[in-house]
Amino acid sequence: MNRTTTGARLRDEGVADVLAADGAVHRDYRPEIEAAIDVLVASRRSFQADDVHALLSEDCRRYAAPNLLPAVFRCYAQAEVITHIGFTTSTRAARHAGVQRQWINALAVADGVA
Repeated sequence: MNRTTTGARLRDEGVADVLAADGAVHRDYRPEIEAAIDVLVASRRSFQADDVHALLSEDCRRYAAPNLLPAVFRCYAQAEVITHIGFTTSTRAARHAGVQRQWINALAVADGVA
């Protein structure tokens, strides 16, 4: 098994673990994150993690596992609901201008909107 295959497998296992852990009794923030992403997908405009965070409740922003949002983005991308179209920097202080992916509704790309 080569490193690329091993890396992809470990990444996918990690995503699955984060999603499963969110289903624990004291969490379950995934539906709220998905609802926020769905709103942004429906807008057919580009968006990034900062936009999703702005739509989340304070509880979700504070207590959801840090890797939950990226895991949900990965699921949406694999399902071809969203498409990566570039990079931007975060405006949230906690992210210290860190790089984040920019996304758009995959159908918007197919329709020539993006």
